[in-house]
Amino acid sequence: MRRPIFAARRLVAAAACCLPFWAVSPAQARTVYGYEDSLGMLHTSPNKLSAHYKPLYDSEAKADHQALVKALREQNALGGPPITRGAVLPADMGPLSEIGERILRAAEPYLGAPYRLGGDTPAGIDCSGLTKAVYASFGCSLPRQSRLQAGLGSAVATTELAPGDLLFFATNLDVGISHVGIYLGSGRMLHSSPRRGGVGVDKLSGTDYERWFVAARRLPRAPGADASDAGAAARKAGRK
Repeated sequence: MRRPIFAARRLVAAAACCLPFWAVSPAQARTVYGYEDSLGMLHTSPNKLSAHYKPLYDSEAKADHQALVKALREQNALGGPPITRGAVLPADMGPLSEIGERILRAAEPYLGAPYRLGGDTPAGIDCSGLTKAVYASFGCSLPRQSRLQAGLGSAVATTELAPGDLLFFATNLDVGISHVGIYLGSGRMLHSSPRRGGVGVDKLSGTDYERWFVAARRLPRAPGADASDAGAAARKAGRK
């Protein structure tokens, strides 16, 4: 497998595709501001840092995925270019391993689907909705939020990445994870992003995603897990 050329960063415990949670008493409760950018990355802060940041919820409230999606829509808290249907960029398919091809076949109903915050269907889907849907086809049930997806499985070094590994990204490590994709091999990932208009395959090297990459996780029942584990065992045996 081609060695990935992007560098790993630390995974923060408060990672959240949808939101961070601050432990505060009611007396300390304050408004949390945020917006989703054109990469599908969520930015949140206890302060209004720019005009893009809109009031989303009170920090004492337990804002789950549905509540956050509702707040983002109601506040029109999208900081990037308008998301338009039919503006999906060409997917960078290229040659892939057999496992990478299996993942793409599982994702076929969603390829080219428009990005839709909170979406779960081929009519519109977001990043964590896509990973959940693809993994379900391999008998692996994922939670809906990527902050929860990031807590599953085992950590994977960038030098050991294999097709099927989940990739997590953050624009602000203090806030936490704000995007997730599936590694396909050869330095590419499958994901859903407003920037590309929806679901497709993008290269990591030389992109904002390379800069924002923070961690990778491997799930036992993920596509390719058996093959990658077998390869690791063979390499270990060869060193004895």
